[in-house]
Amino acid sequence: MATNRRRAGLLGLGVLAAGAAAGVALEELVYRRFANTPDPERDEPIGSVPGRTVWVTADDDAKLYARIYGPEDASAAIVFAHGIVENHVIWHYLVRDLRADGRYKLVAYDARGHGNSGAVHGPNGTTPFDADTLGRDLAAVVDQTTSGPVVLVGHSLGGMTALTHLVLDRRERIRVAGAVLVNTTDTLDDPTWRGRVGGRLIPPAADALRRFVDRDPARADRLRMSMNDLTILIARTIFGRNPSPRQVAVSYHMYETTSAQTLAAATDLLAYDVTEDLSRIDIPVLVIGGSRDVITPVHRSRHMAEVIPDAELVILDGCGHMAPFERHEDVTAHIRKFADKVLH
Repeated sequence: MATNRRRAGLLGLGVLAAGAAAGVALEELVYRRFANTPDPERDEPIGSVPGRTVWVTADDDAKLYARIYGPEDASAAIVFAHGIVENHVIWHYLVRDLRADGRYKLVAYDARGHGNSGAVHGPNGTTPFDADTLGRDLAAVVDQTTSGPVVLVGHSLGGMTALTHLVLDRRERIRVAGAVLVNTTDTLDDPTWRGRVGGRLIPPAADALRRFVDRDPARADRLRMSMNDLTILIARTIFGRNPSPRQVAVSYHMYETTSAQTLAAATDLLAYDVTEDLSRIDIPVLVIGGSRDVITPVHRSRHMAEVIPDAELVILDGCGHMAPFERHEDVTAHIRKFADKVLH
């Protein structure tokens, strides 16, 4: 009897081992197939557009890293705000091509806790990482790097930042002539991705993450998944149809280099909701959504365009959440057209 149990146990272990091996083999097969996809972006030097570095000082004395491209003496500017776990590199293609136009000063900055900018909670460790703070940071970037009329361009969290900035007191944004909201949302309380279960589980999970990171941030960083076949495939899911393997890898690298403290702090944004304020926006807005965006669903783009008084809507068919990479030519063309309209 005991012998039979041992045999059954060994057989079970063998089945589990075989299943794990099969899973690894399948992962490697799928990854190789994806990685070997013909990729026109394979040799693109993403993140290498010539420019100069400036440092912006936020209200709490946090230092924000910014890159400036294009003519210094341009009469108008475009300021770019990136998404969560990204940095200014997400704007590579747009600043590359708009810089070549030579019409506008271009400013792309790293949000606090991202890229080369200072700590997420500021030098004193007490600043909340919420939409109001991010809106004030954006105001500081506009104030300290530009002097004429400005178009704000925000992706994902950067779009939320721009929306927050646009509903601040009019005196805070007197030079903002328009805004472009790319793959973004007016609320994080959307039932299509939270759902009934998610709505109950997200708050306690967020609290647990914050406590764990606060206790041992170095360990939290070590435990995060490093770049490998599986994580690249996971990163691929936020893209739309036929993504570039190189762009997926660069996107994952931006996430990988964002600290666990920033990830934990981002849970403060779960209460973000400016839905009731959209009708107060009194400048032109261009909303760009992706039909396959699983992070900020396209119906949020449609809703914003319906409620904002002077809004134009563009839906990119087949595009996921990373339109500044996936459909950079289309996004650049729409921004160029919009900026030419509102800045002249």
